[in-house]
Amino acid sequence: MRHSIVLGFCAAGLLFAGCGGSQPAPVAGNASRASAFAGNGRATIGPPRDRERSWMALEAMTKNLLYVTDGNVEVYSYPQGQLEGQLTGFSYAFGDCSDRKGNVYITDYAANRVVEYAHAGAKPIRTLTVPGNAPWSCAIDPVSGNLAVTAAGNASGGGATLAIYRGAEGKPKTYSDREILGYAFCAYDDAGNLFVDGTPAPGYGYNFELAELARGKRSLKGVTLQGGTPWMGTLQWDGQYLAVGQPIKPNIWQYAVGDRYGDSIGSTPLTSAYDARQFIIAGKKAVVVNEYYVHTYIVKWNVLIFSYPAGGNDTEDLLESSKPVQSVAISHGRR
Repeated sequence: MRHSIVLGFCAAGLLFAGCGGSQPAPVAGNASRASAFAGNGRATIGPPRDRERSWMALEAMTKNLLYVTDGNVEVYSYPQGQLEGQLTGFSYAFGDCSDRKGNVYITDYAANRVVEYAHAGAKPIRTLTVPGNAPWSCAIDPVSGNLAVTAAGNASGGGATLAIYRGAEGKPKTYSDREILGYAFCAYDDAGNLFVDGTPAPGYGYNFELAELARGKRSLKGVTLQGGTPWMGTLQWDGQYLAVGQPIKPNIWQYAVGDRYGDSIGSTPLTSAYDARQFIIAGKKAVVVNEYYVHTYIVKWNVLIFSYPAGGNDTEDLLESSKPVQSVAISHGRR
């Protein structure tokens, strides 16, 4: 059995309700600081109540946009933070990712599909069926334009799969790893190698597993990370290293990955976060989805920005929500 990693997330079926209701009740480090996003404090997720259908502001086309999934998808200008639109009609919008053209892909958790939108588009341009159960996250190969989608499956692993769509369309090719029961996060590096993590299959321990699908290869190969660092989550490529998120005692670890082994290079402490659920790398910034407790029985979510790779306290507290925020992605405007 290879060394494995631990994801600090609840089981898929429990994610919507949040994790750790019995945990202590600290307040997020900078939760009270005013944000540059909203002018008068943080933006609050949620469109005007009379907006029940998908919509997008006309001027959004030329702006960089932050897509925030919380069952629906709220869209904000980035980094200005003005509400620019909302996408609706999902069973539960869970994960999101974007390609170099600015197209955005939303994993629809209970409908077993991925919905594609053009940058600032309010209507889908393509819907892809996921041959599995509970699609979780997605990533675009910068080399080929292929779309990778993970499916968590059910508690026994039924419907768990890694699906790759050639050119982000058509029917996918599926992959599996005998040591992975359900798939969680995925990320491509600059050379088109795909990394994926997930829960371990029975008999392979209790930690989460990491595997790589090297470009041009037909099967996943397990990756051992130096130290077997615990409590990992989101995977991102930061331009040089594989960045792996640690939700509890939040941190982002960087690894130089070679042949089935990852050397620890450094880390980015997310000091003012409480439970870093997901993150993306945007240049010299890490945009982090954070869950925190107002007090013992009230949980909220916000989106924090940290200097990357320096870390420390967040530099901006972007927005706040009483709905579980699952994922963020940035789409660049067309000028």
